[in-house]
Amino acid sequence: MNLMNFIIRKYITKLLTIVFIGFILIIAYMQYDTKTFLLGFKRIHNLLGRMYPIDFSILPELKQPIVETINIALFSSILALCTALLLLPILTNVLFRLKIIPKVFSAFFSVFRTMPFLIIAAILVSLFSTGVFSGFVSIYLINLLTAAKLLKEYAEEVELKQLEAMESLGSSKFVIYKNAILSNLKPQVISVYFLTLESSIRGASVLGLVGAGGIGQRLWQELNHLRYDRVSIIVITLVILIFIIDLVSYYFRNLQNTSQLTFERFILRKNVVRVAIPLIILGSIVYVTKFINISHERFFIGVKQLSVLGNGIITPDLAYSTKMFSELLVSIEIAFSATIFAAVTAIFTSYLSSVNLFGKYKALSMKVFINILRTFPPIIVALIFFRGFGPGAISSFFALYIYTVGVMTKMYNEVLEGINNNVLLMTKSLGLGSFVSYVKIIFNGYFPEFVTIVLYRFEANIKNSTILGMVGAGGIGHLLVNNIEYRNWNRISTLLIGLSLSIIIIENISYFIRMRVKK
Repeated sequence: MNLMNFIIRKYITKLLTIVFIGFILIIAYMQYDTKTFLLGFKRIHNLLGRMYPIDFSILPELKQPIVETINIALFSSILALCTALLLLPILTNVLFRLKIIPKVFSAFFSVFRTMPFLIIAAILVSLFSTGVFSGFVSIYLINLLTAAKLLKEYAEEVELKQLEAMESLGSSKFVIYKNAILSNLKPQVISVYFLTLESSIRGASVLGLVGAGGIGQRLWQELNHLRYDRVSIIVITLVILIFIIDLVSYYFRNLQNTSQLTFERFILRKNVVRVAIPLIILGSIVYVTKFINISHERFFIGVKQLSVLGNGIITPDLAYSTKMFSELLVSIEIAFSATIFAAVTAIFTSYLSSVNLFGKYKALSMKVFINILRTFPPIIVALIFFRGFGPGAISSFFALYIYTVGVMTKMYNEVLEGINNNVLLMTKSLGLGSFVSYVKIIFNGYFPEFVTIVLYRFEANIKNSTILGMVGAGGIGHLLVNNIEYRNWNRISTLLIGLSLSIIIIENISYFIRMRVKK
C-alpha cells in the first residue's frame, strides 16, 4: 500500500466513523426526545435521594443471603473446574488423536455457552421451584462451559514432543494426562478458577431476581416494596463483596511461584497439595448436597418435567419467528449502540487512568472510579434506570454503557501501561503534548488491540442485553421470561435457537474482523 492510499483510507475510516456515530445519535434523538431524558434523569435523581438515609437495621437479615451467594459462586466454581478437568481428554485431540469426538463436544458446548446464565436459572426455577438449587446448577453449568473452553485452548498448546516422548516410553494415557498435561496446566488451572469465581460472584448476586436464591432475591423484594433506603445498603454490600472477590482473585492470579524453594519445602508443598485437593473436592460435594436444600420429591418432579421441556425444545414454534426476530434485533441494537458509545468513552478514560501517560497520582482517582463502574452488575444499574425511564431499551442501553466503559477502560488501560518506555520517550522527543501524542501516535499504534477489546465486549453485551430484557429493559429477554413463566417450551425453543445462532454468527464475524485487523 503506497502512502497516498494509506492516507485516503485513513480519512475515509474517520469519516465513516463520524457518520456512523452521528447516525446512531439521530436515531436515539428520534426515539427519545430531550424532555424524556430530562424527566427520566429527574426521576433517577429522586430515587437516589430516597436511598438516603441508609437503613442499616437490615444488615443482620442479609447474612444468610450473602452466605448463599458466596456458597453458590465458590462451590460451583470448584466443582465446575473439576468436571472440566475430567472432560478435558475428550475435548481435545491431544491424547487420543480423535478429531470427530472433540469437534462434536466443542460444538455442543459452544451452543450451550451462548445461553445467558439467568435464562438457565429461570428455566430451572420453573422446573424445580424457587431456591438455591436452581441458582447453583445454572452457575455450575456456565462455569463448566467456560472452564472447559479455556482449558481446552491451554491443553492444545502443550508440546507434542513431550507427549510423544512419554508414549514412546510406554506410559499409559492416564499417566501422560497427569504428568504431561495437568502438570503443565497448573498455573492456568488456578487462573481459570479465579476467573470463573469472579464471574460467578457477579452472577450469583442477581440470581434472586428469578427466584434462584442469593442476595438478589432480597434486592428484588425491597425494590418491589419501594424501600430504596434498604436497596442502597444491599447494593453497597454487593459492591463490597464483588470488590473483595476481585482483589483476592487478582492476588492469586498474579502470585508468582518463588524459585528459591528448597527441596524439602518443595516436597512438603507437593504432599500438602496431594492431600488438600481431594479433601476440598470431597468437602465441596458434601457441603453442596446440604446447602442446596431440595427435597427428593421436588427433585424428581423437576426431572419428570425435563422430558416435557425436551419435547418442547425439539419442536420449536416456527410461527413465533417473526416476533423473535423483531425483539432479537432490539437486543442486538442495544448491545451494539452501548458498545460503540462505551468504546468512544473508553478512548479518553483509558488515557486518564494510565499511570505512564497521565501521571501516577492524577490517574489514581480515575482508576478508583472505573473500578466502581466495573464492579456494579449491569442488571442492578438497569433496575435503577428502569425506575427512571420505565420499561424499554433506554434502561438497558445505559446499564450496558456504564458497565462496558468500566470493563473496556480497564482492559485497554492494561495495554497502555504495558507500553515500552522507549516508545514514550520517542513521543516526548517530538515535542508533542501528552494527550496529543496519545491520540496521534500511541492510540493509532495500539488500535488493533483496542478493536479486539471492543469486539469481545460486543459479543458479551449480546448476552448481557438478553439478561437485562428479563427485568423489563427491552429485547428478547422480555419474551423469554414471559414464556418461561407460562412454560411455553415450543416458543422458548424458537427464542433460544434464534439467540444462539445470532451469537454464533456475531462471534464468527468478530473473529474474522480481529484477524483482519491484526494483519
